[in-house]
Amino acid sequence: MKKLSLLAIVAAAFSFSACNNSSNTTEGSSDTIIADTTTLGEHIDNGIDTMRATGEAAESDVNAAAKEVKADAKTTGENIKGDLNAAKEDVGDAAKAAGRDIKNAADKVADKTKEGYNDVKKSLKKDSTRN
Repeated sequence: MKKLSLLAIVAAAFSFSACNNSSNTTEGSSDTIIADTTTLGEHIDNGIDTMRATGEAAESDVNAAAKEVKADAKTTGENIKGDLNAAKEDVGDAAKAAGRDIKNAADKVADKTKEGYNDVKKSLKKDSTRN
């Protein structure tokens, strides 16, 4: 049964392919066939030309993209450099402020130490005069 069905399908395929529905015929005269006069070499040349044009277009697109990426990278680098310089200035200012604060604190400690030394010195003089 399967062989008979397969044979019927093959016969139908042959009958459909045997129909002459070619687009190469002209209307009104079924005996005339229009032949393609392009040679194989011309087809190959056309293919090569098409590939060359496609390659040139791709190269142009790649070069344009590379220029755009290069410009973006340059802009990004300049932005990063500016940000780093600003951060450097901020850190420098903060370090100077911290240095001033430490110096002021050290001066206060020195003043208190001098006051304490002078107080001790005075009390020693008073004690030595009492004896």
